Amino acid sequence: AQFDDADVVRRLRVKMMPHSAGERGWDVFSLEYAVAAPLSTVLTPAVMQNYLRVFNFLWRLKRVEYALSASWQIMKPNMMTALERKLGKELGRSWVDELRRCQTLRNEMNHFVTNLQYYMMFEVLEGSYTEFEREMAAATGLDELIAAHDQYLQKILQRALLEERSSVLSSKLISIFDLVLRFKGFSDRLCESAQDIANRQSMSSLRAQQRTSAGQWGLTDADPSVSEGVDKTFVAEMSGNLQSIAKEYSQHLNEFLELLPAQKHVDLRFLLFRLDFSEYYASQSASTKL
Repeated sequence: AQFDDADVVRRLRVKMMPHSAGERGWDVFSLEYAVAAPLSTVLTPAVMQNYLRVFNFLWRLKRVEYALSASWQIMKPNMMTALERKLGKELGRSWVDELRRCQTLRNEMNHFVTNLQYYMMFEVLEGSYTEFEREMAAATGLDELIAAHDQYLQKILQRALLEERSSVLSSKLISIFDLVLRFKGFSDRLCESAQDIANRQSMSSLRAQQRTSAGQWGLTDADPSVSEGVDKTFVAEMSGNLQSIAKEYSQHLNEFLELLPAQKHVDLRFLLFRLDFSEYYASQSASTKL
């Protein structure tokens, strides 16, 4: 916003969305733009309400992108190798396997969110605005300008799947977004537990070095093992939760992809190509139906 026109920044207002108990931050934040004459002739309250719908959708999309980026930052590959070495072959391998499965699912989710975001930015917003600029330049009066702007906004709503006719697709998208946020909470818990074990090992090594420097035994029978206190059932529980999230995500994603070609009121070929350019999901869905 620091690079935007000062008048534009002054007109921005933070708006709290209707919310229920437990919702905060990302859930309730929104922005609105205070419109004054003569722009209010084109940007009527009804038009601004549609802009708010677009903003809220893009805000949710940005939220899941941020969540996946934050997950990537804590899933360090070197942590897996160190964890396997510190916990021993059997217990360490089980933790590393779950962390790698977690990374795989995170990468799959990121593929979907990144390509959906590219579609929104370039196919929906940029493409619609380029068409609007041509129509605005060709307008010979206020009525034609209003009609061009209404058509521009309608194209955005249609291509962003925010129309009533796309309600099924839109609900699938929201389900996928909610699942990504659920995955974020799960991955945080798993990685924090793994990091806690790694920290305990580091502290144990540090104490051993200090004792050795003082001419004492580095480790004694009284020192607890790093793997001591690690609940082995925790890994099994995490494995089950991860499998459940992965299965649910795969189901929602396949249903979403299968619905795209069925939309006759909007061309979604570019979105489908972006999401399944290698036809991996198409072949996977076909094999499932056999």
